Amino acid sequence: MKRKTNLFNNMFTAILFIMTLIVGACADNDLDNNEVDKSAIVKFDVKNVQELVLANAKTKTRAGYSITSNDQLSELGLTQNDLKPQILKAQAPEGMEACLVETTIPGINPTQPNQQTRASIVTDQYMGNFSTLGYRAVSKTSVSQTPDWFYNERTKSNGELYNTLYWSWSNNRFGRFYAVFPEVDIWNTKMKLSPATYVGTPYVEFEVEPDVFNQKDLMTACSGIVEYKTRGVAPNSSLAFRHALTAIHFTVGQNLWAGQIDKIEISGAINKGTYTLSNEPDQPGTWTLGNTTGTFTLKDIILTTDDKPGSVITDARGNYTFFMIPQDVTNKNIYVDIHFLDGKIIHVPLKGKWLPGTTKTYTLSNLNSNWQYQLEVLGQNNTVDYDKTDAGYYAVRSFRQSPTGNQLPIAWKVVGYQESVDGGVNFGPETQTKPDWLDNLSMTEGTGGREAQVGTATVKKATLVDKLAAYNKVLHDATAKGSAGNYYDLSMHDFKGTATAKRNTANSYLISAPGYYRIPLVYGNAIKEGADNTSAYVSSAPATMVSVNYQSSPVDVIMHRFKDHNGADIHSPYINVQNASDPATQASIVWTDKSGIVDGLSVTNNGADSYLNFHVPADKIKSGNAVIAVKNAAGTIMWSWHFWFAKDDVLETIPCTNFTNHVYKFTKQPLGFVWNSWQETSYEQPRVVRVKIEQAIGQNAGKKFAYLDITQKPGSIKQVSCTNYSFGRKDAVVAPPEVADGATTFDGIGKPRPVSFLMQHPEHFFDVNFSHLRWDVYNTTYYNLWSVNNTKTTPNDNRVEKTIYDPCPVGFTVPASNAFTGFSKTGENLNFFAHNMSDMNAVGDWNSGWTFYNKINNPDAIIEFPNTGYASSTRVDSYTYYWEATPVNEKYAYSLIIELYSMGPTSQSGRAARGSIRPAAEK
Repeated sequence: MKRKTNLFNNMFTAILFIMTLIVGACADNDLDNNEVDKSAIVKFDVKNVQELVLANAKTKTRAGYSITSNDQLSELGLTQNDLKPQILKAQAPEGMEACLVETTIPGINPTQPNQQTRASIVTDQYMGNFSTLGYRAVSKTSVSQTPDWFYNERTKSNGELYNTLYWSWSNNRFGRFYAVFPEVDIWNTKMKLSPATYVGTPYVEFEVEPDVFNQKDLMTACSGIVEYKTRGVAPNSSLAFRHALTAIHFTVGQNLWAGQIDKIEISGAINKGTYTLSNEPDQPGTWTLGNTTGTFTLKDIILTTDDKPGSVITDARGNYTFFMIPQDVTNKNIYVDIHFLDGKIIHVPLKGKWLPGTTKTYTLSNLNSNWQYQLEVLGQNNTVDYDKTDAGYYAVRSFRQSPTGNQLPIAWKVVGYQESVDGGVNFGPETQTKPDWLDNLSMTEGTGGREAQVGTATVKKATLVDKLAAYNKVLHDATAKGSAGNYYDLSMHDFKGTATAKRNTANSYLISAPGYYRIPLVYGNAIKEGADNTSAYVSSAPATMVSVNYQSSPVDVIMHRFKDHNGADIHSPYINVQNASDPATQASIVWTDKSGIVDGLSVTNNGADSYLNFHVPADKIKSGNAVIAVKNAAGTIMWSWHFWFAKDDVLETIPCTNFTNHVYKFTKQPLGFVWNSWQETSYEQPRVVRVKIEQAIGQNAGKKFAYLDITQKPGSIKQVSCTNYSFGRKDAVVAPPEVADGATTFDGIGKPRPVSFLMQHPEHFFDVNFSHLRWDVYNTTYYNLWSVNNTKTTPNDNRVEKTIYDPCPVGFTVPASNAFTGFSKTGENLNFFAHNMSDMNAVGDWNSGWTFYNKINNPDAIIEFPNTGYASSTRVDSYTYYWEATPVNEKYAYSLIIELYSMGPTSQSGRAARGSIRPAAEK
């Protein structure tokens, strides 16, 4: 059983405080509503001024009305003069003759109205819960100067108050309402609403976040005077939101030098201000600027300047917009710094004005570039899982602009496709035919305009290939080993099938082909290099007295001579020499997880020449496991072995360097790993289609073009399992539902057992991780069950000296207790509620397990640790233990624990728990 820290006790006081506030608020509301009209609910008709203007402009354009008309701009508080472009010269390193081409468009990232896409964009980017204030009035001319009706009420995006309020015919037939988006709450520390007692028009104290990732838009609205004219019928209370900030984003121009941008900063701009809302619905509010300045950063960018011309520069999370306080930037020491991976910086002094409700685009360009043609392509959510079809949307903005500021749309269209099969590292030649897996682009051409035209992309679900059938076919088709008259001796071959001159034995053997097999009746690894390996069952460690919680006096925790099935000291490596008077004469299946995978069991010969023989049918072999036992004439189990059916590469090793710079060579797969189901896409790396979008006309340098990348990730459906082990036992187990032949037993009482019982019952495990508060399967505590001379109880890199109770194949042991510490950059156990996920030395996110780098510094390989769960009366899949060879005390032993929210390389787990084993090569 693993131990966790409760992280939530400290929330109790906070919860009580919040409940008190809620009760108080409800009481106040009841008092206010003594004389209310329950059918007249206060609700708002939420609008967006920018969206209304754009929709109206589109309608009038069909009748010949210019989209850039002064009337339309005036509704947004702008003039044609506000949209004039300019070139900003840069201070750049030699060879980088750079400038920023500034263009301005009305609106905050505007898109052309489209029934299929517009609503989602508005909801996603602009509108969520907001705050409202209500001012009472008995007449149109006597509106209260304080929010005496309600203050900072949480309001839904559809205009409904979370705390329902009603109009009253007697005392508030008139009202004026104000709104602020986003909602002003205790978590939004950069926004502060004027106090409830403030006399006058409400205001917002606003501070710009330094990290673009955390920046938010600011929108406000005022209803004007609203009159409750008909009793019982709520009046229309319209809130038309206006943008209060300036949006800024950056794009890359055409024909730029090669360079990789990793960060963009705006420095010297005022970062605090007070925005006073307007009292009129058709007028914007006003800014009062603060005195402090700041630096604002878009970081984690990976963009090559000559790779995707016209692209909006985004960070790794898709953020691209700076939301800034409107201000004059001329001669104010406000700069843009564009940082490159090679250390070069382009430094640009800004000039002009940032106006509220506009979007500034700064395009990085050469000084001699023609900046009159503007093409921007922005893709959002264009990376899709293999089993999904929605590949996000894309926005194309295409227009040209004269030096006087006149802007005309330029038509655009998709002109080509390139495909990458290595995740976008390399692309094939450009063709006119889209890849088959790219199902559709809703827009492949458009008329252009300064308001982006939006399309959606869909892909086909990827077809899955049955990898398990192919895996099992390799086992089925492998050349059979041995014959009925000439059994193949597993102890005389390595796991690759190469004959060895001398015998080596273990408690587990790998089988990768059908055939006739045998192993000598030897206790675990008691024969090594053809000789009696006495050190595997006789300890040279001194008596080590330890106080344990179930004994009144200290006990010796060293098993000085390991025990057989009778509890007797082992004196011979050979089972039928140790038990000459009552030898093993028969064999039986303890359990298998694949039906019929072994048959024809027998015990032949006698004494040191005794063998267990069995047959693996070609039509039954597949990824799986079996445990076979030998018995005496009375049917008592004397010893058992685990046989692992898998391809012979599973015991190949991956060198991993731990936190203390010791190298451990782990097997490619955990011991007893089984594929129960395995389907994968036909491609292993993300496949990418690069869509080329080009303007219909251009200048002498050629037409401008930009790229849109759509990515479909690979995927798989995998069901895997592993043999499990209790600490110090050699015996493998799986959950009863996974058993095909034989049986496993899980004891819900969990009474500790003597060694003799455990040897005679390899099928018997505890269904709980504790036993009468002992948390161990043995009724006597031992520290050296898996490392014969161990006396340590702290994490260490001491050599593990393999014992006959070690469950690993020849040449491998249960790893040392420090072996997995290289998977944590701090070497410590990590809980993601208390630590940073970046401290884990992992590749990617949780994917039914963790994949780790093999070194903290300069890794050159990866190693997967699947979450196979642990065996009980059913299989539990929430987390997995990987045992280490060192105990903590009489209750716990060290293990690597992996789960979604934690990873502990030296975690402590109850000894009776069922953990997996990742064998390490013997040292």
